[in-house]
Amino acid sequence: MKKPKSIFFLVYLLFHITLLVVSIYVNYRSEDFEFLLYLRGKMSLMVYVSALGLVLFFINLIFSGLDARTSSKEKAALEQEVNALKAKMFDLQEATSSKRHESTTMPTEADNKSTSEADSDDN
Repeated sequence: MKKPKSIFFLVYLLFHITLLVVSIYVNYRSEDFEFLLYLRGKMSLMVYVSALGLVLFFINLIFSGLDARTSSKEKAALEQEVNALKAKMFDLQEATSSKRHESTTMPTEADNKSTSEADSDDN
């Protein structure tokens, strides 16, 4: 994984851990009315933190899309390479089979010449 992506995922993880800890703390102090009024005064901060979470989420989506695109390009390149290698292998098999076929037909042609010479001697 590239370094900027690793840093981003570390920040993303820390954001979610902090969000979890704050949520647990607010739930623990939810019976304290003064604390709830204090939180009401900090509502603008919560909105900004929520917006930051949304931005991080969309950056994560972009990274996922880029990963999917690069992996599909790599897959297509590998499939093309496999097809090229299959074609080379097929050509080599055809070449070896045609050599075998020529070597088996050569003595037969020599045999044909000898039988045709024998026929012409008979005439």
